[in-house]
Amino acid sequence: MEDFVVSLLIGVLFGIGAVALVMGVYFAARRLLSLGEDTHRTHDAASSVAFRIAALYGLMLALVYAQELDDYKGIRTNLAEEAVAVADVYNDIARYGGTAVAEVQAGLARYLSAVVDGEWDRLGRHFGLSADAWREWDAVYVRLLDLTPQTDRERYLANRMRDRATAIARFRQIRETTAVGAFSGLFWGPAAMGLALLTIPFYVFPPTWNNLALLSVFGLYSGVVLFFIYMFANPFEPPGKLPPTPFIQLLEGDIGKSLRATTPGA
Repeated sequence: MEDFVVSLLIGVLFGIGAVALVMGVYFAARRLLSLGEDTHRTHDAASSVAFRIAALYGLMLALVYAQELDDYKGIRTNLAEEAVAVADVYNDIARYGGTAVAEVQAGLARYLSAVVDGEWDRLGRHFGLSADAWREWDAVYVRLLDLTPQTDRERYLANRMRDRATAIARFRQIRETTAVGAFSGLFWGPAAMGLALLTIPFYVFPPTWNNLALLSVFGLYSGVVLFFIYMFANPFEPPGKLPPTPFIQLLEGDIGKSLRATTPGA
């Protein structure tokens, strides 16, 4: 509920900010620029310029929006694949058997707990991956490397578990790259400038209620698009925070039992 309220407030601020920018630029242009005597040609020139700026501005927003949405979907897919990899190692070590079973399963459970309880918030604050989660992963991986398979079945399971463990590390690196690679002025500067430049040609139209209402709609929609770009830019913080649901579901199942079995007083 708290994340929803924060997301709603951020969305409202984006809408208000975009409308305020449009209105400010419009009235500033009305004050600083003169229509001249041939207003008919001025209207034609303003419409032509506005159309060309709108085409470039819309293309920029479309490309950035598509890229951020694709990255957001990619993180969600990687999260599900990482959860599958953890579950595969957890189940395969049980099939492998031996003294490593309890140790590896408990390590995987602690790894998931470290990600859910600590790492996710760190990523939302752009602090990178958790050292605790890395230590738990490394302990599991070292234990898998220490396996000494004797049969073809054991060799297959050992190699598969090691491959799945390295896949987990790869998914973690992708997650960190997305979290720390936040947007900067390289996008927001041109986005605000494009919105302002697109508004200037409309100074030739008088500030009637109808014209102001249309400008407000234009500004509001631009703010909505910019808000969604901002939302998809970091999947680990509001307004587009992506919860680690696949990990939580694993902790609520058999893997969670391994965690509770190693927790004193559980």
